[in-house]
Amino acid sequence: METITRWIVRPWFYKLAVKVVYVYISLVYGLRAEDTDNVPDESSGGMVFASNHISTFDPMLVGVTIPRTINFMAKKELFESRYLRPIVLGLQTFPVDRSRNDLGAIKEALRRIGQGLAVGIFAQGTRNKGDAEALNGAAYLTQRAGVPLVPAAIWREGRRFCIRYGEPIMPEGRSREEMHAITQELMRRINAMLPDQASDRARFAKQEVKEDVRQETDDRVEEVEAGLEPRS
Repeated sequence: METITRWIVRPWFYKLAVKVVYVYISLVYGLRAEDTDNVPDESSGGMVFASNHISTFDPMLVGVTIPRTINFMAKKELFESRYLRPIVLGLQTFPVDRSRNDLGAIKEALRRIGQGLAVGIFAQGTRNKGDAEALNGAAYLTQRAGVPLVPAAIWREGRRFCIRYGEPIMPEGRSREEMHAITQELMRRINAMLPDQASDRARFAKQEVKEDVRQETDDRVEEVEAGLEPRS
């Protein structure tokens, strides 16, 4: 399997997968992408991408609608299957343990951003069941790496999948309060891009981060910062 994995984890596989998935989603469900010109191209360097999360198709929707490779975090369980592992690695994803503060995944995300790549993360960490609040992961990455954060809104119109990209959010400052402000702006922009008929599952239930969530996030950030190299 390792030989197969080395063969698949190459640019050709991602490009082929994008074409196949694009044709499949377009024919079976329908697909509309709007304002893709808001996504910086590869010559602009690293970036963070964040959206709401309504279905298992969401990472693929992003991958097929913008002209650059997106490196998504994916739950570590996907990498434990000997058959799935080569595929998810070929799609340029990397594992994250959602049950804890996964320092390794954060380091890997920052490494890829530093190489000029685009890293994707879902703002609420998992699929929305109608009561989602955003976490600070995307804001932390964009703030620490000093790169643009591109918001996107995903929804469905009947069977058709729709995705709309917003203007990049540029990080300002390094404080915790400024990180929380980025998260709130991200939620606000995603909700604003959704049409009125979009279901509640597509929206963030609240646009204010609860105090206990803010405190938990601050504690986690301190733990992460202690394990990372000092900022330059």
